[in-house]
Amino acid sequence: MKGLILCAGKGTRLQPSTYTKPKCMLPVNGEYILVSIIKKLVAAGITEIGIVVNPSQNEIQETIGDGARWNATLVYLLQDEARGLADAVKSARTFMADSPFLLMLGDNLYEGEVESLIQSLDGTEAAASILLQQVKDPRQFGVAVIEEGQIVKLEEKPPHPQSNLAIVGMYAFTPAIWSAIERLTPSARGEYEITNAIQMLISEGGHVAYSITEAPFFDIGTHERWLEANRYKMDHDPQNFEIPSGMSSSVKWIPPVRVDPTARVENSVIGPHVYIGPNSVVEECILNNSILTDQVHLFNIHAEGSVFGSNVQLSEQEIQDLPARHILGDRASVTRITPQSQTDSK
Repeated sequence: MKGLILCAGKGTRLQPSTYTKPKCMLPVNGEYILVSIIKKLVAAGITEIGIVVNPSQNEIQETIGDGARWNATLVYLLQDEARGLADAVKSARTFMADSPFLLMLGDNLYEGEVESLIQSLDGTEAAASILLQQVKDPRQFGVAVIEEGQIVKLEEKPPHPQSNLAIVGMYAFTPAIWSAIERLTPSARGEYEITNAIQMLISEGGHVAYSITEAPFFDIGTHERWLEANRYKMDHDPQNFEIPSGMSSSVKWIPPVRVDPTARVENSVIGPHVYIGPNSVVEECILNNSILTDQVHLFNIHAEGSVFGSNVQLSEQEIQDLPARHILGDRASVTRITPQSQTDSK
């Protein structure tokens, strides 16, 4: 079995964080989302992996490389224009040949095992297998309707869902999916939907297996979900409950926290759930539930629920009593000058 990871999306709901970087290259607990997915596939015994990218995403291949460090072989596949998940999958047709494959979305993190999904495909005559989970608001997902233990209907982001079983961003396919994808027409959203291709298999008498999971999964499509995923991963990493080594004694640490060894932190209160990335400098700050990607410089900042992109510089004349929420894209630079300080400078 081969693996396929879809990374060509533009991540519009995550702007400004995705103006200059793909969302699969955002860090969660200090690790790129894409790297976490690659590791999960390799752990399941899948080492031949295709990654679908768009023409502007050179950073992915430059940073991730050929996969050798994870004992994988990575092949980069081009989707010229974003036309939906099924069209992205179609970009991998030649690479997949006649192999079954496991499909994962490049902005999803699933904390369970994938072996059950693979086995549900191997142990039956199924043309495909999908992973489901009960959710509170299924309108944001592809939704499966099950009758007498069989999937009878799939809908993509329905306004009036007939079920609360959402499709987690993970699918297993046999070569039967290619014929369905070739015959797709655009949906009402103007996209070629993978759910419609699977529905076509069902409508034509094919069997689509499923597994229902309770393991946490995160569709990292907004800053709130990104921070939620980061909190979960930080909570479940014992390393984050140790005081960072080599840092100034002037810092109060409230675990879990994760600080890159190249960062410098002084005279601050950090945590809980704070990630400070490479070559960042934090001075005189209070930070909680925040992500500093890399080369972030903060001075006199009281922040909570915040995300700071690469090369961000943010400073205040004096630290505020109440926390603020900052969502700053790469290379943003902000210095607040109070009216009093303006008067003093004259």
